[in-house]
Amino acid sequence: MISGARKLAVTSAIGAALLAGLASISLGSQSIAVKCPLKPSSALPGGEAWAFTSTGAPSSPHAGISSAYVHGRGTWTHGHGAGTICGAEMPASGTARDVVLRVVGSAHISPGITQLARKGVGLTLSVKVSASDDPACVLGTRGSVSIFASYFQAHHDRVQLHFAAGCAAQDATFTGPALRALIAREGRQVNHA
Repeated sequence: MISGARKLAVTSAIGAALLAGLASISLGSQSIAVKCPLKPSSALPGGEAWAFTSTGAPSSPHAGISSAYVHGRGTWTHGHGAGTICGAEMPASGTARDVVLRVVGSAHISPGITQLARKGVGLTLSVKVSASDDPACVLGTRGSVSIFASYFQAHHDRVQLHFAAGCAAQDATFTGPALRALIAREGRQVNHA
């Protein structure tokens, strides 16, 4: 599992640099104000931790999006989640849309489940929009993020972002080889409650 965590950290560091570059894109005479607060890091939080990173277009239908980058990390302790998730969507034409989510409230862990025809662990986190340059995705909008990390080394993971109201353009599902997800307890993948 150490090699998986290291791969996730390297991919996350590369993605954070990409996102920082995107955040400096100019919108005519005004600059994008949204900055991802996540810094590149090879370390995950100790204890009960989660992390994911994905580059490329979402695997769910997402009209007009040519590519995207989403990453996050934090903790899930005693049924409560914490952390940050950053996302950037690059439309085929127009400017990038950046959103920062703060993980707040409940966290529900589901070890030993089957998704994508694989055994693994699931984690559902409550989130709230803390920064956005997408006019349809206002600050304070609530939603959820569901992470599925398959067991063993051949990862088949999934991350789903869903919002109760507004932010419809940010609803997305990520799967495939560009996604790496980790749900861990003291550095090891969770296989029991």
